[in-house]
Amino acid sequence: MPGLAFDLVVFDCDGTLVDSLDGIVHAARLALAEMDGAPEVSREQIAAVVGLSLHQAMAVLLPEGSPALLDQAVGAYKRHYQHLADGGELTTPLFPGVRVTLEQLRDQGVTMAVATGKSLRGLERTLREQRLEGLFAVLMTSDQAPSKPHPAMIEQILAATLCAPDRTLMVGDTDYDLIMARHAGVRSAAVTYGCHDRIRLARAHPDYWLEQLPDLLPVVGI
Repeated sequence: MPGLAFDLVVFDCDGTLVDSLDGIVHAARLALAEMDGAPEVSREQIAAVVGLSLHQAMAVLLPEGSPALLDQAVGAYKRHYQHLADGGELTTPLFPGVRVTLEQLRDQGVTMAVATGKSLRGLERTLREQRLEGLFAVLMTSDQAPSKPHPAMIEQILAATLCAPDRTLMVGDTDYDLIMARHAGVRSAAVTYGCHDRIRLARAHPDYWLEQLPDLLPVVGI
């Protein structure tokens, strides 16, 4: 559409579209409690690794862990997260303004995609629960590409959508998102309500700041 600043907007999921930190922290603590010698971890430590692939996140939380222990921790996390979700104990509400923002972007012809450290199964479940299916042209997850901040997720999205890097914006709540965007040669927007604080985000030099997701609309030109 003439006048738009970007043709493609790529979103992170956890901490950007949905408020899922409580569930992630709960599942991670349950999983780590099963690991012999695992240190106690704070909410802030877990929030700091949200956005990485699950295996890389566990490697940070268990720095002395063997490959076998990390695999065990990943499996335990998936099991606990699934159990919490199936039992209705896991809620991942949309942040304020997310639905209306996505719908307005769609209505103005902006192509949208997701790049997330979640698994494809987990992402599809979240989108289904929040009734967001069909809004995104590409879903790129940690089981399809290297973990953030490697640029592969965005590079594969660009290839799939045929959009130009200079017409693409990455929106996320962690410095992993922002660094990934820079490595892929696209612009970035940091949301301030997610998992990483403003000081950490600022070190990754985002092009735009969003206090709430609807702030994205004027950035895109809507």
